[in-house]
Amino acid sequence: MDTAVVRQFLDFFQDFINLCHSANWPDNTTSETEIQNAFLVAEHVEKCLNKLQKRTILNDFLSNISNTQDLHHTTLKRCLSDPSKYVLKKVVNSNTNIQQLDITFKVFVEIFSEEKLEQCLADIMLETASKQTLLNNMSREIPKQKILGFKSQIFLSELNNCNEPKETILTMFSDCNQDTVDLLVVSMTNNNLQNHKSISCIVKLLIDITRSKRHDHKKFWKYLFNVEETYFLEMCTRHSDWFKIIVQALLDCGKLLQENMSAEYFYIDLTYSELVSNVRKICHNECLRIEFFDIVKECDIDTTFWDNLIK
Repeated sequence: MDTAVVRQFLDFFQDFINLCHSANWPDNTTSETEIQNAFLVAEHVEKCLNKLQKRTILNDFLSNISNTQDLHHTTLKRCLSDPSKYVLKKVVNSNTNIQQLDITFKVFVEIFSEEKLEQCLADIMLETASKQTLLNNMSREIPKQKILGFKSQIFLSELNNCNEPKETILTMFSDCNQDTVDLLVVSMTNNNLQNHKSISCIVKLLIDITRSKRHDHKKFWKYLFNVEETYFLEMCTRHSDWFKIIVQALLDCGKLLQENMSAEYFYIDLTYSELVSNVRKICHNECLRIEFFDIVKECDIDTTFWDNLIK
């Protein structure tokens, strides 16, 4: 039985190792069938590796293969540690066009799963030198929210390794647009403990900066309240001190509208409908609704206006 398993694996191994070391695969002429076959071979290699591992003969097998194939043991392990990801990374790092990437992502999901594709792409983006190229070329097969999640993982990874994360965040804030604010918010919802320091840095800086209520912060607030609802509410739930600043901004905006004052030189500028939409969005979450009205009461503000706003 063991011999049959090894023999079966060897038949596919030769194809796979040739693919791994092919300098010309893929190219723009590579067909969907060829891409599909590459992932099918990778899938079968994975199954054979699992069988070899269960029989505790995997290490001996790799040693023998590295000798017969004239390959360094570490090179072999790199190819075989995750065969499907290795093929995916080979496509991503090639000069293939966007159509080929679209086909690759589609085929990968069909054979494996969307979850595995997301995880592999996240890993690849942390390893590859062409991160922006990959992000720019995955938009058709991967939902925007997923791409944003990948970007936030890269951003937090870079902050973790940055000597001056504060400067990076300040630059993003001063030159902000909707994409950068989306990125900051999604990064603040990350629950990986290794990113705790970077996330705390983001939150602290946003609190320190926005407390000054400067006129030139107006666009930041506009973008912040346009962030997708799920991420926005998750951010508010995770960071109560920052949520208090957000609520205070909404209260200031409400006062401005109630008193018919001009927002031209004010630090936040929302229309009445935008104010209603954002307060209702917050109050859809019961915990945030309670916290919102606790802050209103702490500020000694009549709750009637705000009660009517969410009806």
